[in-house]
Amino acid sequence: MFDVNHAELTCDRTGTRHRVSISLPARYATLTASGDSTIPLIVCLDAPWTFGTIVDATRVMSMASEAPEAIVVGLGFVTDSMSEYSRQRARWFTPTQWVPPPATGVKGVAVEECGRALELAELIREQLLPPVAADHPIGERWLVGHSFSALAGLTFLFDDPTLFDRWLLASPSIWWDDRAILAIEQKYAASHDDLAADLFISAGTDEQLAPYDMAANAKLLADRLRTCEYPSLRVASVELDGATHASTIGAAVGAGLRSLHGMAPA
Repeated sequence: MFDVNHAELTCDRTGTRHRVSISLPARYATLTASGDSTIPLIVCLDAPWTFGTIVDATRVMSMASEAPEAIVVGLGFVTDSMSEYSRQRARWFTPTQWVPPPATGVKGVAVEECGRALELAELIREQLLPPVAADHPIGERWLVGHSFSALAGLTFLFDDPTLFDRWLLASPSIWWDDRAILAIEQKYAASHDDLAADLFISAGTDEQLAPYDMAANAKLLADRLRTCEYPSLRVASVELDGATHASTIGAAVGAGLRSLHGMAPA
């Protein structure tokens, strides 16, 4: 009932090897028995960070109607090296070419390797979502990211808001490249009068270490988005008391699922 299936996906454009994990809700057969039911799909970037947490949280919280019964897909990188996985995060979750500072723990990545988040978005759009939708009755699409992968989520959002419907972005690395994502947001705002998305953005109170002031940056971005008064945007921003950059994942998942699930369908 709680099986997780794993597969490997190679990007047609770049040759990057990704590990894909998929978990179906416990009542999947019941939910699909009518033949016309749809089930939310939750895609977890940074699968080693977020996939298991989302799977467990949706199973438990759905019983209390605080989260959807969902198909959960985790997307990661194929490597046995944590150092290489960290380099892959810097390459594929960032919006601009820039070398991550030593304090991030990312070593050995060149500037020209980074800034490839939109290429990752193409992989998701062209190679990940279509086969999942072909095999399962998919309804709303949710995205989950943390830190660098939450920054990737913001990059996706301002490039193509239709890629996902609901976005759970915990502690996004807005500080990247002198807060380049804020310039990307500003460019979007200058040419659009709407942003159709349900967005949950969070950071922990104990992440406030310069120059990576996660809480202040998250609040700044949420406030900027509210100021735009996009008719179709619903944004919730939360500061998680006592949460550090690592411990905020669990807290953000619980709060984010509950917040986004509580937003009625648009």
